[in-house]
Amino acid sequence: MADKLSRADIERLMSDPSEDSRADIAAKVAERFANVTVTPSERQIAHDILGYMVHDAAVLVRESLSKSLRNLPGAPHDIVMALARDIDDVAMPILEESPVLSEDDLIEIVVSGSVAKQKAIAARPRVEARLSAALVNTENRGVVAILVANDGAILDQVTFEKVVDQYGDDEEIADPLVRRADLPIVLAERLVTMVSDRLREYLIDRHAIDEDMARRLIEESRERSTIELVDGVDMDDMTRLVRQLNDNKRLTPTIMLRAACMGEMRFVEAGFGVLTGLPSPRVWRLIHDEGSLGFRAIYARAGIPEALYPAFRVALDVYQEMEFALEPSARARFRRRMLERILTQYEDLEAKDLDFLLNRLGRLATASSVGSAAPHAA
Repeated sequence: MADKLSRADIERLMSDPSEDSRADIAAKVAERFANVTVTPSERQIAHDILGYMVHDAAVLVRESLSKSLRNLPGAPHDIVMALARDIDDVAMPILEESPVLSEDDLIEIVVSGSVAKQKAIAARPRVEARLSAALVNTENRGVVAILVANDGAILDQVTFEKVVDQYGDDEEIADPLVRRADLPIVLAERLVTMVSDRLREYLIDRHAIDEDMARRLIEESRERSTIELVDGVDMDDMTRLVRQLNDNKRLTPTIMLRAACMGEMRFVEAGFGVLTGLPSPRVWRLIHDEGSLGFRAIYARAGIPEALYPAFRVALDVYQEMEFALEPSARARFRRRMLERILTQYEDLEAKDLDFLLNRLGRLATASSVGSAAPHAA
């Protein structure tokens, strides 16, 4: 067999009673399909031998065959499918990575196979969208957890929504789901909300924190997380996100201010558009008016508390002055400048970082449209 296979070899190879020997033969014959110099006749003989061995009563032989064929693109499809339908120990190597199996083949196994087989398929280097949907439709938590943590898995919008609806409050699934680069921004924002709800319960139950204080802390954390999610989101998705926030009564003055102070001006533009009902081109002109009257007009129409106007005005000025860029170093300079400039607009407010200052401003706006720390500049 080292040189060529002949039909006379079939009976000789099959007559060996030793499982270990037959397992070794299975591996060697399987290697023939990776050898480009093998003749068509020899390849057919190898196929015949594998067709016999795939039904070998010894699991060890079938396991050896599966491991040998697992990553061979030229392996016979019928042999690979027979191994994929075999018991879990035999099927696993094939299901984990065989390039011979089509998406339809894998969906068939998902529908009819065991949980172990479903998990192996969910962990494949590449999982196409229809296959991902089939895996989620198994409604097996462990399978879904593996799938969403797999960067090579493609999930379409419908599948993402189903995962969020069914497992959004499951930390093992929600955490990797939030970190997926392809997660739609609207669903990411929903997940942030769910995670925050769990944090609220933890704060109240474990630390005996006043419920109002816990709610405020959670809202601040949720708004901060939401704004951190929008980096790089296109304008259409941004608008959908802002509308969703508004529908859920979460397009607050403080989240608008936080976006402005973090340099996420597209969020601000979309927010003012939703709050005022004005068309996007007009919103942009009013916000970025070189004078102060345009922004003052749209600000009043949006109904945002007057106490926050100086901070918004500063955010716009700093944004325009710095020609805000996306590089981390530019962001850091922007936020430092924001902190310094906002503090000059409010009496009796102190803060060591921008996030703390924004939280203080949010509480100021909630307490009063003027507040005890009244702004002295407009």
